[in-house]
Amino acid sequence: MLKKSITYVISLLWILTLTAQAEPQVVVTIKPIHALVSGVMEGVGTPYLLLQGGDSPHHYNLLPSQMRRLHNAQLVIWIGSTLEIFLEKILKTLDTERLRLSDTPGLTLLSARGETKHHHHHYIDPHIWLDPQNAKMMVQVIAQTLSKLDKDNTHNYSVNAKRLLVQLEQLDHTLKHQLVPIKNIPYLVFHEAYQYFEHRYELTAVSAITLSPDIRPSAKRLSQIRARIKKQKIRCVFTEPQFESSLVATLIEDTSVRRGILDPLGATLTAGKKAYFTLLHNLAQSLTQCLQDE
Repeated sequence: MLKKSITYVISLLWILTLTAQAEPQVVVTIKPIHALVSGVMEGVGTPYLLLQGGDSPHHYNLLPSQMRRLHNAQLVIWIGSTLEIFLEKILKTLDTERLRLSDTPGLTLLSARGETKHHHHHYIDPHIWLDPQNAKMMVQVIAQTLSKLDKDNTHNYSVNAKRLLVQLEQLDHTLKHQLVPIKNIPYLVFHEAYQYFEHRYELTAVSAITLSPDIRPSAKRLSQIRARIKKQKIRCVFTEPQFESSLVATLIEDTSVRRGILDPLGATLTAGKKAYFTLLHNLAQSLTQCLQDE
C-alpha cells in the first residue's frame, strides 16, 4: 500500500512538472499590458512582468535575471521602440517571437504633441493603452498570437479574450459617463502621457510641465508655464508618483491651483489581470476629484 502511495505521488508530481513546463513562457514589458495579457492567459499560465514598479520604460538597465527571462521566453510582448527604447537592441539579439503592439491593426494612433513631434518626424505617441478601445484591439491580437504559439489552449484564449472585450466596453462606457462634468475644465499634466485618455474622453489638458519625464524643464519653460497657469485659469496641476513633485509646488506657489496625481503606468498597483481596469479608474477618479468644484 505504501509503495503504491509513493508511486502515485511521484506520478502526480511528474504530471504537474510537465504541466508547468508546458505553460507558455511569455514576457511583458509594462504593467497595463501585463494585465491584459494576464486576462487572456487566465487558466493557462502567468506572464512575467519585466518592469515591476514605476521604472521608466524609456531607459532601463536589465538585471541578469531579467535577461535570462528574455532569453528563455517564447514570446515577448512590448509596445515598441518609441516606448521601451532600452529593449530594441536587446530584442535583435534574441531568437524569440515578439509582438509589437504599436503595430496592432485598427488602433487609434496619435502623433506626439509639442516639441517632441518636431524633433521626431512621424513620431507616434506610444501611450496607446490609455484608450480602452485600443486595449480591445490589443487583446484580440494578443489572443491570436498566443493561439498560434500554444494551439492546445486556443479555446481558452478565445473565451478569455471575449470576456475581456465585454469588460473593456463596460469600462469605456463608465468612464465616458463619469468624465462628462469635467470635460471643459483646463488642467496641466507632468508630462505628455495622457493624450489617448484625453482624446477618448474629450478632456481639456492645456500643456505639460516637461516634454520628457527624464529631462528637467528649463527655468524659461517653467516661467512660461506659470504664466499660462494664470492666463488660462488652470484649476489643477497633476504630478506623477515616480517623478519630482517639487516642480509642481514651485509652479502653483501663491496660486489657488490644486495639485493632483496621475499615474499612466500603475507604478504602485499590484500586477495582475485587474491592474488595467484599476489604472484607468484611478485616472478618472484623480481627475474628477481635483477638477470638480468642491
